[in-house]
Amino acid sequence: MKKRIFTTLIILALIMTMITGCSDVAEDDKVLVVRTFGDPMSFNPSILPDDSSYSIVQNIFNRLVKLDISKQIIPDLAEEWKIEEEGTRITFNLREDAKWHDGEPLTSKDVKYTFDTIKANENYFFYDSMTQVESIHCPDDYTVIFNLNEPDVSFVASLGLYATFIVPEHIFNTDVSWEDNPASMNPVGSGPFKFDSYTQGQSIVLKSNELYHEGAPKLDRLIFSIIPDDATAVQALISGQIDVLEAIPPANVEELIANSDIRMMLNEYPSPTRIVFNLNHELVQDVNVRRAIATAVDKEEISLKVYNGVRKPEYAMYPEMIEWVSNTEETSPSYSIEKAVEILESAGYTKDADGYYVRGITLDVYDDFGYSDVAKLMEATLRQAGIEIIVQVNEFNVWFEKVVIDRDFILELQGGFMGPDPSQLGLRYGSGSYGNFAAYSNPDFDELMREGIKTDNQEERAAIYREAQALLARDLPFFPIVGDAFYDANSVRFTNLPIDGEGKWGWQEYTYTDMN
Repeated sequence: MKKRIFTTLIILALIMTMITGCSDVAEDDKVLVVRTFGDPMSFNPSILPDDSSYSIVQNIFNRLVKLDISKQIIPDLAEEWKIEEEGTRITFNLREDAKWHDGEPLTSKDVKYTFDTIKANENYFFYDSMTQVESIHCPDDYTVIFNLNEPDVSFVASLGLYATFIVPEHIFNTDVSWEDNPASMNPVGSGPFKFDSYTQGQSIVLKSNELYHEGAPKLDRLIFSIIPDDATAVQALISGQIDVLEAIPPANVEELIANSDIRMMLNEYPSPTRIVFNLNHELVQDVNVRRAIATAVDKEEISLKVYNGVRKPEYAMYPEMIEWVSNTEETSPSYSIEKAVEILESAGYTKDADGYYVRGITLDVYDDFGYSDVAKLMEATLRQAGIEIIVQVNEFNVWFEKVVIDRDFILELQGGFMGPDPSQLGLRYGSGSYGNFAAYSNPDFDELMREGIKTDNQEERAAIYREAQALLARDLPFFPIVGDAFYDANSVRFTNLPIDGEGKWGWQEYTYTDMN
């Protein structure tokens, strides 16, 4: 079923090459050009997590709540909310002035329809979170009540993550699925910008929504330029072809800091790069093999050679940057080839004629964020430990289908947002969770995840989640490599960019961006 979803979205994407063309842009229009690294798989933002489309749909659609640049929750469609009945009822009070781009009012019925549909489709990303929702009630057009099966202090935070955007019931509530609905590639949202055109492999053009409920954007056009190659993107920034480039390659940081036309800001995310083991595959079911692999990865070398030290080595099983809850004592292993060999030999592994204890382990990566370079360095040090790793590099959408949809991998390298709440550990590694690529299952871990969302006492929660991290450090369904920190580059011609919006507007949102 998940493969069918992906295939349908790809077909829709191909169809959309016919719904393209250059938008008419007046000479005095205010236009901002943002780099994106790949084609969107869909413009329906509530099916699957898609980094290629996230910044785009962030500007077309709204959510109940959203994340700002500090990765904390701020209001969006919900002006306020309250948690009652010992954490089992959450009431959201909606704005009364929000409208869809076709002029229809956005009401509580749209919110209920969106989340009821997600709850009915186990292949949708947010389905796992919706299993704890007993019912959604709308006493009037601008009030939505979520009734939970049990207390969950993390639920509001989870609504600000992937695949939680509100979609219009009057457009999507038809006899076809979201995946098959043409609106999934020709979107009608409620956000600050309207969809204008999409040229596959080239660009997505959005135009100002002059009737936006927070006021018309200052920009006339917002263009997302599809540039897969980082080096090409940097040159496009320097030449002025694009105005915003996130995640600057470390090798270009000093050059761009010295460029007076460019504003550079360090941006840190709780999204560590990590290796995930597919525990359904026999080659990595032995924890000794997993521990040996983790021990033979030189995180310090990767940090320095691939990221010029900008991205620091990460050892904790939950990001160290979230200090109140990260367990920095019971962590993933430190680098030692000798220790890795000792682990394998103590477990009974012997070398073959080529000097390998373990062979044939594939590592799937996509070619962005330096991941292929990370994989090459891993391949070299693992070889020293007698572990054969075969690196397989693919374009992102190919990797996504293979790893995320088909779960056809042995090792895979990815990032992935782990904030703003540590309950994300349950979504990533809880038994049966969609985000649990490792297929990890530990009843003790699952029980800790259930306990962690029942109390809002931070000290109690920290103790629970640190214990859960200790289990992950023992079982190693994954291990982190480096933290997530990048310099973002913005043209000095623009003000009020996402990087400036802490507490005021959303991460990757351009509602208030203006030209100097």
